[in-house]
Amino acid sequence: MMKQTSQSMDVSGAETFMSAEFQLRNIQPTEPISRSWQRSLLKHGLDPHATNEVEVLSSSEMRLQLQQQEDYLNIARQGLTGLSKRIADAGYSVVLTDASGLTLATNLPTREKVRSKESGLLIGARWAEDQVGTNGIGTCLVEKESIIIHRDEHFYPSHRDLSCSVTPIFDPMGELRGCLNASCLGADKNRSSQFMTLQMVMMYGRMIENSYFRKTYRNQMTLNIRPAESFFDLAQEQLLAVNERGVITGANRSSFFEYSSLLPTDQLLPGSRLQDIIGISIDELLTKTNGGSNVIKVYSPLLLEEIELALRVPGSRSVASGSVRTAAKAASPLTSGKHPSLNELSGEDPRMQRIARQVLQVIDKDIPILITGETGTGKEAFARAIHDASSRAGHAFIALNCAAIPETLIESELFGYRSGSFTGANKNGMKGKLELANGGTLFLDEIGDMPVQLQTRLLRVLAERETMPLGATEPTALDLQVISATHQDLRARIDQKEFREDFYYRLNGMALKLPPLRERTDKSAIIANVVRRELQHLGDYQIDEKARQALEMYHWPGNIRQLMSVLKYAAAVSENNLITLDSLPDEILDHHSLDALDTEQETGVVKEKALSKYAGSHEGQLLLDTLKKHRWNITTVSEELNICRSTVYRKMKKYNIVQPNDIY
Repeated sequence: MMKQTSQSMDVSGAETFMSAEFQLRNIQPTEPISRSWQRSLLKHGLDPHATNEVEVLSSSEMRLQLQQQEDYLNIARQGLTGLSKRIADAGYSVVLTDASGLTLATNLPTREKVRSKESGLLIGARWAEDQVGTNGIGTCLVEKESIIIHRDEHFYPSHRDLSCSVTPIFDPMGELRGCLNASCLGADKNRSSQFMTLQMVMMYGRMIENSYFRKTYRNQMTLNIRPAESFFDLAQEQLLAVNERGVITGANRSSFFEYSSLLPTDQLLPGSRLQDIIGISIDELLTKTNGGSNVIKVYSPLLLEEIELALRVPGSRSVASGSVRTAAKAASPLTSGKHPSLNELSGEDPRMQRIARQVLQVIDKDIPILITGETGTGKEAFARAIHDASSRAGHAFIALNCAAIPETLIESELFGYRSGSFTGANKNGMKGKLELANGGTLFLDEIGDMPVQLQTRLLRVLAERETMPLGATEPTALDLQVISATHQDLRARIDQKEFREDFYYRLNGMALKLPPLRERTDKSAIIANVVRRELQHLGDYQIDEKARQALEMYHWPGNIRQLMSVLKYAAAVSENNLITLDSLPDEILDHHSLDALDTEQETGVVKEKALSKYAGSHEGQLLLDTLKKHRWNITTVSEELNICRSTVYRKMKKYNIVQPNDIY
């Protein structure tokens, strides 16, 4: 293999060279590709105009490597085979490598086997970036992220016929083990043609990682975790291994991603207490799941949301992963499935009651509805209540979050596809949200994030009342109610050319703006309803007067969604099912002193008539000095004085100490 150096080239020279090369090749590189080219030129001293051949290990060298990687290969081979079955007919070669870029296994399509091997897609080939420059395998392993390297984006022209979609594979301790790659020769020049392939490669990569996890911890208790109310994706399941003391011993990548950033910076997920993650001890978990036989719901103090848990205990018949959703429905105390009605959601607030009356006037009159309002105001709940109040209530309510689905997948999610319409498609096809909602209601959440190109297609669908799934030969007639929602200013997005004006008017048959929680006049009733709806399966919880007043006075930037999270947290840490000031998070308490809850007294450091009262009191003076020192941060004060927050408030009341308005 020839390797020419570029040691005389500096960063500026490299950027100039790359710019000219990219222009010559007519490519617009992503940031990872630009970084890889720069590494190839400056760090590895490679010359893209030189001749390059991929290094291939000898049979004896490869035999030793395969022996050392036997466990990894056995685990990954099923994923390699599964992916190959999905995409081989389209000419894709599937390759599994180790962490150095050495090819350990391949599945090559019969008609492309010779060309694939000539391109370096064979067992024993080493695709390290420092040897062959920018390439799918080598660059994925350096960047440690999923990537597409398409045709001329490769560093060496000898690889420009290849288009590679690659995802890294990590072991349960977060160490890089290798990557899974799907490559084809002579792909469409449009880079976006590979997006669906990458999604499938990523899915099978996660499945390999999860299989690796289960084999590694087959003799330990393992926990499958998922949010209580979300679509369950097997490739994204969160897995934890735990010992008999309740200490986490391992985690899959989804768990590392979900929990590591929420822990203190010096605390690793392996070694953390399971109770810190899920809110209950290992003994409670064993009891509540009946030794792993049942799926349960608990409130996570770390995630501030309800989660579902399926425990696998070695030697027992635990609930199988993948059946979490079904089992949870059977085990959950919330079996009614009832959603709040328009009347419940409007409550006693005049603005909400007026909105509800307006909605009832247009229901069943084929008028599209656009719901706006801040994040967390309950737009989806209101949309579902509209559906339930209409004649379509007996049909499906289908929700699509336009911000939560990758742009490359949103079109297939919305329109669906027929059998054989593209590489990797389900052999039975897939109905899109439009077809699933036929006869019922389609709810487009975060509509402001829908790509403009897709807005154009959906506009036509709504105008013509029919849809044409990918691969279909005949359109499907549609009869559905469309409700959209956004927290964005769509008029501003229209001005910025990011939202079509004609699409806006097609959706905006009736506009509803839900008020933020801080402006609702019925906060007390809302708090009571949230306690009743969200906490009833956890126990009979009550809120004392001081805590209720603090909740009512808080400004709630996250609105009802934040209120639900706060109350679930408060219930989790409360004693005897009574939510008090001590149960509330710091974000609520730090905005209010107890005096502010009791009276509308004019604020100041201390009332003049109370000066003599605390002047002779060491305790009062100490409290005041400490409050000033920490800029009235109640939590910090309570920690320094070694008393609880509620005691700080009581002492402030005793000595008539009031937080000033201008401390910030």
